[in-house]
Amino acid sequence: MSSDVDSDSLKALQEVISRLKNYKPPSDQWNEFDVSRRAAVLILLFPDSKGELRVVLTERSSNLRTFAGQVALPGGKADSPTETAFETARREASEEIGLPSRNDLLPSPFTVTHLCEMPTNLSRNQLGVRPVVALLHTKPGYSGSKVNAEEFLIPRLDPKEVASVFTVPLRAFLESDYQNPEFEFSPDEKISESTVDIDWGTVPTGKTGWYEGQWLEWYGIKWRGHQFNVYTSPVVVQRRDSTQVLEDEAQAYATGNLEGGRRSGGGTHDKKMVNYKVWGMTARIVVDAARVAFGKNPDFEYVDKMGDDEVIKLLQKEGKFGPRIKGVIEDTGAGTRVGNGEGRKAESGKL
Repeated sequence: MSSDVDSDSLKALQEVISRLKNYKPPSDQWNEFDVSRRAAVLILLFPDSKGELRVVLTERSSNLRTFAGQVALPGGKADSPTETAFETARREASEEIGLPSRNDLLPSPFTVTHLCEMPTNLSRNQLGVRPVVALLHTKPGYSGSKVNAEEFLIPRLDPKEVASVFTVPLRAFLESDYQNPEFEFSPDEKISESTVDIDWGTVPTGKTGWYEGQWLEWYGIKWRGHQFNVYTSPVVVQRRDSTQVLEDEAQAYATGNLEGGRRSGGGTHDKKMVNYKVWGMTARIVVDAARVAFGKNPDFEYVDKMGDDEVIKLLQKEGKFGPRIKGVIEDTGAGTRVGNGEGRKAESGKL
């Protein structure tokens, strides 16, 4: 932890971490899914130089078959029946953003601590998605010069899966009027859009243009759709002819053999600001993680219950969660907007 962090900020950070460590989801439906339908995402948190807890988000490659170009948490499908959600999330984060899947491959003085898991969500293509919360931090007792996790470890991108990566303060996902401190100029001159521009037909709430939302109905159950307009300067992919095995470089870096003492070839910092839209299941997951972490609810409308246990139970009774058939892309259908006694198909649907 940087010496720049004052005692009050450090105490607040420790309280947040303690809340996450002590959180136990009310139910664990993930293991009830066939292994072909299990997926996990990593809510990777780290404190910045001022003690602000930030979360890592990615923009998916435009070449992917599903959810191309959309903002997501690092993650993917389980490899085997014995692989835990945490192991799945760590392996996928290694492949997508280059975070080593094992702590012994992390460069000193960093380590990753598994804090908790959130209730299972259901993706639109009928995967049970388990959010796993983990903290990237310096090892206890470390007293060396200050180090920046974002600068040293995030990211080494795989261009086949990830187009760019960015980080956002976790607390911002509880506020409708969050003001990005980097956003100090006219978007007409400096801002470019990310790959996918989702138009909900709604207008941002508040004065900063940060948040907009709508009520949806999904399988007869009320569901709150969130969208956050993130303005930030991302790290973008440097296109390469081939992608080397990330673990090999991580091992070299961990042992101090990587030329220059820093990761190389993983991407460049794009000075141009980009407008990323964090929405759908990803937005709901980070909102719920922030609710647990800070022990309070957002100042905008939300669904109190976390996860999708009601819809999961409904579809389980219909026998929907057997082994997936290779090559078949399943879709549980888009949501419908709820309002003024009338429902219509939403552009966003349910991710």
